[in-house]
Amino acid sequence: MEDADFELYNDDNEEHKSLRKVPGRLNWMLFAVCVVEMGERFVYNGISGPLQNYVQNPYPHNPAGIPGALGRGQSTGVALSNFFKFWAYFCTVIGAVVADQYLGKFKTIIWSTPIYIIGMIILVVTATPMAIKADASFGGLIAAMITIGLGTGGLKACIAPMCGEQSPTLKSYIRTNPKTGEREVVDIGLSSARVFMWYYWAANLGTLSSLGTTSLEKSTGSDDFPIPELTFTSVFIVVLAFFLIFSKHLVKVPPMGSPIVDATRTLMIVFREKSFAAASPTTLRAKGRLEKYKFAASERYTDSYVADIRSGMMACKYFVLLPFFWLVWIQIYGNMVAQAGMMDVGNTPNDLMLTLPTIFMLAFIPLFDSEYSCRIFGQVGVGLIRSTVVLYPFLRNTFGIVLNPILRIFLGFMVASLGMLYTCVLQHFIYEAPPNSINLWVQTPAHVCIAISEIWVVITGLEVAFIKAPPMLRAFVSSIFWLTVAVGSILGIALSPVSKNPNMVWFYGAVCITAFIAGVLFYVWFRESIHNGTEMAGQGSVSGVLEGKVPDNSSIRSKEITIEPKKLEAE
Repeated sequence: MEDADFELYNDDNEEHKSLRKVPGRLNWMLFAVCVVEMGERFVYNGISGPLQNYVQNPYPHNPAGIPGALGRGQSTGVALSNFFKFWAYFCTVIGAVVADQYLGKFKTIIWSTPIYIIGMIILVVTATPMAIKADASFGGLIAAMITIGLGTGGLKACIAPMCGEQSPTLKSYIRTNPKTGEREVVDIGLSSARVFMWYYWAANLGTLSSLGTTSLEKSTGSDDFPIPELTFTSVFIVVLAFFLIFSKHLVKVPPMGSPIVDATRTLMIVFREKSFAAASPTTLRAKGRLEKYKFAASERYTDSYVADIRSGMMACKYFVLLPFFWLVWIQIYGNMVAQAGMMDVGNTPNDLMLTLPTIFMLAFIPLFDSEYSCRIFGQVGVGLIRSTVVLYPFLRNTFGIVLNPILRIFLGFMVASLGMLYTCVLQHFIYEAPPNSINLWVQTPAHVCIAISEIWVVITGLEVAFIKAPPMLRAFVSSIFWLTVAVGSILGIALSPVSKNPNMVWFYGAVCITAFIAGVLFYVWFRESIHNGTEMAGQGSVSGVLEGKVPDNSSIRSKEITIEPKKLEAE
């Protein structure tokens, strides 16, 4: 196609607003980055899976035959599980500063991996029966958590935004569909949603490692805790090698000056001027205040730069209430594992249940992206997938309902609250019934709810973090999103003294009500964005040329964006 076939989307153009919106194509190099996320989640969840049993139950077995090592009890197990999550996700801020300010996302990923591996080696050595008997395992576990957390922070801060940067769609634009001749909008929002759906699908594929861990744990007991950790370390080394092999094909955005320092200076000017509009260089110049601020007088300080910083801050505002969602999410790694241990497990490991949300998400996420589901899974069930099963197209085409990011996050809170309500009622019946008499699989509906809520909250949050963040601060804004996991974990740690029997009915009820209230507050706070279309406004400008970015093997040139052809785009 010729360049004339393309034009940038203009939200003020009535014709453009009336056109059908479609997602852009995926660059296959996206999946090379996703492999790293899959490997990291493979290792992280392989550790997290048996962690509750490892800490809670004694060595070699408790009376119920559930494996363990430290024998520190349920509250300590929950607290350490939450600490591990807090530390790992807090470290995303450290990783983001290193990436955006010094190394760039690619090099930060490379250097974070050896740190992660060192932590794994510490865990392997201190989880042996000899170390357990010598009382060295508890200290070793803490040291391993701290080291692995540092590695996790560097990886989590960089992988998601780097996936987004592999997307060929930098800006929404108009194209003529070569098959139908219809003019349509290739929308950056839909394109980013597609990218992060598949990113999160790969991440959840990696979390299935806990299936193997829990099965081995159930069959062999505590003596073989080091075996899966050693396996995970080997897998991670292979993943790093794979990433390096394909690295020359990846889009790598280098660090741009001192973005975090510059953003801090900008926010200080905004604070003193009391608004972003008043802090723009145009306004400062008109008021004769430009020379008052040294940074404002620099060439970097432009109206578009101030708008970019405002856009990134808006993304962070959407994340304020997310810790209350994560408070629900962390229950599957601690208290719900303990709840499963009070049920009739039969031959099923109780901590196998924490993999259920992963399994459901692996099934649900492809259905949310109908076009790529059909391409990947072939023509089997294509008619079903393209009709009423795919939620977003069904609501949009049948009822005219568009689930924009605000509504998706709100619904995610509501479904998470519903999952906790079910868990609360189930806990009541567990207390009323004879010990270990309710079948383990009765817990399944709660995991279905958590899986659906993750799709709506987490994927949407990553999408908003990428689209609204300025290019030079994508890792940092992404880290703020992940930091909400750390805050949620702090809430979990604070509640751990009361998260024990016989308090669990009240505990789950309180978490349920908290998530519901947080969801309602989120909707009330941002409901105006649903109607005026500002929930994705300020998509972040693209300064310079990102090599490898291409809309459908063509090029767009304007004052704001230059996109060059690339052969690596998926057909």
